[in-house]
Amino acid sequence: MRIVHVVEAWTGGIATYIRTLTTQQIELGHEVILVCDRSKLDGWVPPVPIELVDYISSRKPWQFFSIANELRDLICESKADVVHCHSSFPGLYVRLRTHEGVRILYTPHAWSFLKKDARFVSKLLYGTVERALAHRCSTIFCMSFDEIRAAQKYRIPSEKIEFVYTGITEDEEVIKNALVPKLQPQRPVTAESIKVGYFGRLDYQKGFDVLLEAVPFLEAHIEIHVFGAAVRKGVQIATMPQLYYHGWLDSSLTRGAMNEMDVIVVPSRWEGLALVPIEAMRAGKAVVVSNQSSLPEQVIHGYNGIILRELTGKRLAEQLNVLTAEECKRMGENARHVFENVFSIGKFISSLTRAYDRV
Repeated sequence: MRIVHVVEAWTGGIATYIRTLTTQQIELGHEVILVCDRSKLDGWVPPVPIELVDYISSRKPWQFFSIANELRDLICESKADVVHCHSSFPGLYVRLRTHEGVRILYTPHAWSFLKKDARFVSKLLYGTVERALAHRCSTIFCMSFDEIRAAQKYRIPSEKIEFVYTGITEDEEVIKNALVPKLQPQRPVTAESIKVGYFGRLDYQKGFDVLLEAVPFLEAHIEIHVFGAAVRKGVQIATMPQLYYHGWLDSSLTRGAMNEMDVIVVPSRWEGLALVPIEAMRAGKAVVVSNQSSLPEQVIHGYNGIILRELTGKRLAEQLNVLTAEECKRMGENARHVFENVFSIGKFISSLTRAYDRV
């Protein structure tokens, strides 16, 4: 099968998702083409079997049709069997035009109308556009029940929707060789010390402001280690005791840093299906998540992590303050069990492959 993936942004979960998917598809013997805005690849070089095709994306509405025309020509030249669009704008660009003899698949990676910082009128517009474009593709992959409920609310045709939980690779060799960054400065470590890791963009969607609000309420044995950077609409970085910044890390360093933590915190306001909790569970770490969007689907409260009853800095601090190293270890072991049984790469790829074969 000749598969074309169309992407725009190349950060965080979307990048991990596409890297994982394309690698597995190549191993299964498919031909894979990645159509992307090369300026947003952030230095990543695809494996040799992946053909890389460049286009220039834009958020300016008057350029949408010219981009759509360009992508239609690229897709035609590629002789693709399947085109898989990732996130709202590639989904818009591709589905604005018809593609004879090609099956179009679409993964929103969190519907645009899920945004908590969008106005009601904007959400209504996003929903109307998504509903209209749904008829221009074969299948829409939702990654959580929350996404499916949101699709129903905006009357996106249910017959177009397929549910597939994301999975990620084990990568035993990567684990063995994972580099551990120096987590400096640090205070003397005691038996009561708890290292809390935050991994991701420092922005409103990811709830970084909630984490900052929590710091003044933390007890002395709690350390917060932040791995990430502001991208768009970033939250202002604050300097506080117990809060240490390490910047954006590559995948190997991220794996090593996550292994050094006792618990991972994900206070997001909305997600399609967050990958950080899955990565944390792969590392055998307990997860503290918000009660928003799809996050409660990934955590059984008290078993593999904690679900915040309300998304405030004070509530987050209260939950972190009562955690013990023993509790983190117990929930981390359970988290690893959840990863192996729900979010493994085998389940993800087999589900997606069946969907590809059906279309």
